[in-house]
Amino acid sequence: MKKIIIGIAAVQLIIVLTMLVRSEPFSLLSYINNSFIYGGILVFFGAWVFVVRTGVFDVFTMSMRKVFKSKSTLEDDEMRLPSEVLAFSSSPLLIVGGATLAAMAISLAFYQS
Repeated sequence: MKKIIIGIAAVQLIIVLTMLVRSEPFSLLSYINNSFIYGGILVFFGAWVFVVRTGVFDVFTMSMRKVFKSKSTLEDDEMRLPSEVLAFSSSPLLIVGGATLAAMAISLAFYQS
């Protein structure tokens, strides 16, 4: 839980630093735009890691190995499946990205009113 809070704070700090570095004026709209980009990237990568870790691409990988077996120089046992390559969980990425998008949505509600 502590790592997630640190991650959320780090992303918010990166958003503020990005707002300061860019030539846009420091405003709520700038925060909304930057938090959408960072939150969207985190959620996208979290979803990608989740899909790969569930083993969706393992069947495709094994079938491609059988098709191109004569051309391959590595044995099937030497090559790992995509679900075995990623050793980390997707939940921190999804939680931090979701919290960033939630902060963006709250900011957007204030901006609209």
